Amino acid sequence: MRSAYAVLFIFILLISGCTVIKRGIMLPKKYKTDDGKALLYNIYFPDSYGKKDSKTPLFLFLHGAGERGDDNKSSLVHVVPYITSSEIQSKYAAVVVVPQCPKEDYWAPVKRFEWVIINNGQVTEAMKDVMLLLDKLLKDPNIDKSRVYVSGLSMGGFGTYDLLSRRPDIFAGGAVICGGADYGKMSHYRHIPLWVFHGAKDEVVPVQFSRDFVKMRNDSGAYTRYTEYPEGKHDVWNEAIRDLDLLPWLFTQRK
Repeated sequence: MRSAYAVLFIFILLISGCTVIKRGIMLPKKYKTDDGKALLYNIYFPDSYGKKDSKTPLFLFLHGAGERGDDNKSSLVHVVPYITSSEIQSKYAAVVVVPQCPKEDYWAPVKRFEWVIINNGQVTEAMKDVMLLLDKLLKDPNIDKSRVYVSGLSMGGFGTYDLLSRRPDIFAGGAVICGGADYGKMSHYRHIPLWVFHGAKDEVVPVQFSRDFVKMRNDSGAYTRYTEYPEGKHDVWNEAIRDLDLLPWLFTQRK
């Protein structure tokens, strides 16, 4: 009898358009935009999600250029396994959202390898879709709107700064790994606490981008934490995300 009620309950959810939440695993999803396009993404719900009288932080991760595509899998290679591990989720439970940038697009309006702003700094199609997805997710009453965080590496680092400049109202804090910013838009998110990481011997994205960004932020009175790895190259994200102080610091930030 009990199993019959369970089947009936699931049937009612399905015909009513509700989504059955699976906790503790990455769920591949597709967000369809009004113009008929689709943004691929994965989402992780911790065990604590949806429990009575509690709200869950949201952690958005933007991957690098090498993980672009349409498989909705390669975007999960770096950082995500650590953030969604049982060890980390037991201490810093969060809904983790990982969109995948299409192969021909970019998170921020910059020319790769030359690292200059293009298209007059207009938002890319990929970032436009990320913002639409965020707006949808933030309608969820189980999400703690005061604790929304963003992090990204390389292309995702550029994307993190770009997103912060366009939607500074959303985020409580962020961590940027080997990225670069449009300095002209820094004032838009001056109030948001950031921790920046870079390798001194980065052969892809010059470390000077982070050095200049941090100096300009600090000179403006917006203190930014900065970690530079003297022997680090471009792939310092494994060290950065595992910094013992990063997540304790990030998850205490609130709007």
